[in-house]
Amino acid sequence: MRFFQNRSSEAKASHYAIDKNMNSILVKVYRGKTVESVHSGSVVVVDAKGKLIYSLGDPYFVTYLRSSAKPFQAIPLITSGAAKEFGFTQKEIAIISGSHNGQKIHTEVVKSILSKIGLSEKNLQCGAHIPHYYTINNITPPKNKKFFPIHHNCSGKHAGILALSVYYGWSVKNYLDKKHPAQKMILRAISEICQYPEKKIGLGIDGCGVVVHALPIYNMAVGFSNLVNHNSKDEKTAKAYKLIVDSMKKYPQMVSGVGRSDLGLAIASKNNILAKAGGEALSCAGILNKGWGLAVKITDGNRRAVVPATIEALKQLGLLNKQQLKTLKNFYLPEIFNFRKDKVGYIKAEFKLKKGEVRRKK
Repeated sequence: MRFFQNRSSEAKASHYAIDKNMNSILVKVYRGKTVESVHSGSVVVVDAKGKLIYSLGDPYFVTYLRSSAKPFQAIPLITSGAAKEFGFTQKEIAIISGSHNGQKIHTEVVKSILSKIGLSEKNLQCGAHIPHYYTINNITPPKNKKFFPIHHNCSGKHAGILALSVYYGWSVKNYLDKKHPAQKMILRAISEICQYPEKKIGLGIDGCGVVVHALPIYNMAVGFSNLVNHNSKDEKTAKAYKLIVDSMKKYPQMVSGVGRSDLGLAIASKNNILAKAGGEALSCAGILNKGWGLAVKITDGNRRAVVPATIEALKQLGLLNKQQLKTLKNFYLPEIFNFRKDKVGYIKAEFKLKKGEVRRKK
């Protein structure tokens, strides 16, 4: 397999370093008419062949894929034959590939997956948090309401990894361990689709306990391009890519949920933009009608900046028109209110993408 190369010796010397010369201001936070804060980061866009066609900042900035990896983590479940063996539906494939809102429409699907593989909620090791449905939409949960691992946004992914483990007869007790066979299969799948060597991928632990993978954002964009183009020399793998894309397109509400930007972009673009947000202000997407891959990273990890930056990039690429932007206004130009509910400011992406790779400043 051909691997796209990272910046050579200089990149190796500062693998995780933040290059101040390469950072670009992407988003400004206004209070009144004054810029109060700024968020810097990087944007990278590749075409169907993996060629870097637009960028800003450092396209080779190394960070973790976080939840943007979920569509990739679902690949071994399909190529192995496990998804077919257990009779998983496209709705179930979509939630395995997504970060759901923790509503009943989501938890019932995760329960269905667990039931099909002969396990229960007790086998989920993702921990628990207040569901995104409440936190993203600024809704106070009902008093004394308890939340469990099934409500965790990653419970679908965990159920998928458990399914792979049950299929092969592997232990379901240590499926989070990086040495677990399921995690090794996922690592190989990410290396292949992102066209980045396994040995160079940094490994960490995600918020839900699963192994998380670090690589250049350029290669993340390549991965999403390969996904939406079903681009693999192996026919079985190419079919897995197609099933994941088709499932996410058909059931975008399973990938995220009400009030989430991934769902908003899917609806506004009529499923032409397949987006998958990640933690620490990362956003990745595949553009179906172009075959392009996109990755946006806000360096300081503040999620308030990543969605406006992502939508601005899509706008500049000619992928969102005025009417579509209007429907995405709450994501694209978020307003800031104080505790009295007075509007005091707004967040705005202000940058200009450049064709090809941005050259390093001397």
